[in-house]
Amino acid sequence: MNDLVRDLIPHAPQMGLYVGPDIPADKRRNALQDYADEMTPDEVLALYDATLMGNAKDGALFASDRFVFQNSDLESAQTVRYRDLVGVTVKRRLLGGRKIRLDVNRGRATFQLTMDFSGSTEAAEYVARFLDEAMH
Repeated sequence: MNDLVRDLIPHAPQMGLYVGPDIPADKRRNALQDYADEMTPDEVLALYDATLMGNAKDGALFASDRFVFQNSDLESAQTVRYRDLVGVTVKRRLLGGRKIRLDVNRGRATFQLTMDFSGSTEAAEYVARFLDEAMH
């Protein structure tokens, strides 16, 4: 999975994308404390910072077997194992921006989750392509 992350997610701070080992420690720490406390720092392969302030308290962390994301403090964090993904679709938001619709299967239930990329529309395409490959 580490190679897949490096091949498909660019290290592009201007888009909020960071790939290890070049993930700023403060961003990783903030994300782990705010929405991904079940993950350890060593597990983090990449980070998407969705915040306008650049503190990474919203966004996504990608590990070798799963990813954890939070769109805002008003929403619960979501943990998704790559093996549970059955669909990844990029959509335009009504007032601009992008979102990634995730179809997730757990047991007998399939449900949808949405990752918000309003702050960095360019990052959505890279993350979606990675997730699409990771689910296969």
